[in-house]
Amino acid sequence: MPRVTVLMPAYNRERFVDEAIRSVVDQDFADFELLIVDDGSTDETPAILREWAARDARIRVVTLPSNEGIPSALNAGLAVASAPYIARLDSDDLMMPRRLAEQFAVLDAQPDVILVSCAYELMDVDGRTFATWRGDEPHDVVVFLLNFYNIVGGGGQVMFRRDEVRNLGGYDVAFPSSEDYELWSRMLRHGRIVTLPLVGVRQRDHGARSLSKYAGIKHANWTKIMRGSLTRWLDREVTDAEIASLITVWRHDGVVDQASLADRVMREAFALFRGEGAGIARRRIVKQWREGAANWAKKGNRLEALRYRWRAFKWSFGGSSR
Repeated sequence: MPRVTVLMPAYNRERFVDEAIRSVVDQDFADFELLIVDDGSTDETPAILREWAARDARIRVVTLPSNEGIPSALNAGLAVASAPYIARLDSDDLMMPRRLAEQFAVLDAQPDVILVSCAYELMDVDGRTFATWRGDEPHDVVVFLLNFYNIVGGGGQVMFRRDEVRNLGGYDVAFPSSEDYELWSRMLRHGRIVTLPLVGVRQRDHGARSLSKYAGIKHANWTKIMRGSLTRWLDREVTDAEIASLITVWRHDGVVDQASLADRVMREAFALFRGEGAGIARRRIVKQWREGAANWAKKGNRLEALRYRWRAFKWSFGGSSR
């Protein structure tokens, strides 16, 4: 039995999947199986997968008869995964050296940790890096910030405990996108989430990514996820208007006159923060207001930018009502 299952869904990735597989095979941590779920591909992806499986006994391929979407493909893989730990990778991304070893070490040594994430680079279709995402905050800060956005990051850079996720019902197929954010919001109540500063993945940004494919329904998905999280956190019903205002501040969707309501809800939530990372959480909120101010200034809306700057200033000197 391998120690880690690398779970990779693939749909029509003939251009990228060979490089993705090679990045796993070249890891210095060798005690893994690479489980690839072909989600009904109609291009040359199946042939590439067959060639790799014939070459390396650690590679297994599960073939779905038709395209069912990422959550269903991931659940099909979870059902047959051999290892106790699942490391995710998308079929158009690249796994960086040391990622498996570092994430495995955390899960193996800390039984209270349910998921380990890591930093990742964003690259264009030709492999040129243009940004780096980092979210290595303490667990109590992660729990708080997940009320507003996906601080853990996308699904392809994490490693988690297989049986814990199976017991939670796996990925929710009602979320064809943001399925990772929805799962993290359930997992955090069953163990600690750790994010390493290590850059463990290079994510590819191109037009066929699910981020682009499902852009039209992401707002509805975020609303559902945030409603559940904030209702538990605030111990009250949360209105659509409140969630919409928070999405504007944390996702920069360009809607004006949302700052006052969002600020009110964030202050209410922050007043309930009981962890040691309150200062870190407050600084992250300040950063978000500043980013929003810069974004509005770039769009030429000086009044909205001023509103955001004023709130960044106020949060800098204490965002809680306590």
